[in-house]
Amino acid sequence: MADIQVSKVEQQPNGRSVFSVRVQTRAGRMEFPIAIQDEGTVGKNEIAVLRGALGFAEELAASIRQRLA
Repeated sequence: MADIQVSKVEQQPNGRSVFSVRVQTRAGRMEFPIAIQDEGTVGKNEIAVLRGALGFAEELAASIRQRLA
């Protein structure tokens, strides 16, 4: 199972927040930014970031499967 860490990097004046998502798996480590519209609380922001990361992972998986076919 992957270890996922989410940390806030920047608050932009337009109400968006940038988070760093760090993922450690047996295969290696990846870190990438995700920007979201600030949801008002730490918990809601983390959920929005994790949903964004999940969407990214699903799109990545689909593209890799297509390329391997």
